[in-house]
Amino acid sequence: MTTIGTDIIDVARIKKKQNAIIKRVLTTTEKDYCLLSGTPAQSIAGHFAAKEAVYKALNLNADNSISWRDIEISHKSSGAPFVILHNNAKSHAENIGLTNIQLSISHINDYATATAICEWK
Repeated sequence: MTTIGTDIIDVARIKKKQNAIIKRVLTTTEKDYCLLSGTPAQSIAGHFAAKEAVYKALNLNADNSISWRDIEISHKSSGAPFVILHNNAKSHAENIGLTNIQLSISHINDYATATAICEWK
């Protein structure tokens, strides 16, 4: 089975709440990556959109047991993003037989978007 999740977000909206998002949504690794990028607000928006896209693709709906930090966005040396699941998100993935998550993130000045494709048995 394959599912898809996508999200788009206004970078200006993220920029207004940047400090709160860093504290509540991002892991330390994500924070460091975003703040060291040349465009921190765009990177934060991209990570936020990616977490939303993964959440949707995993069919989590309103599952309050999954925290923002249970879905971590990391990057290969090439810059390609990938997902690391922790805690309840990891347990959920194991329960549904998740075999792969593919992720794409894009951003421009005003918008960031992400798409996640989840595959499971």
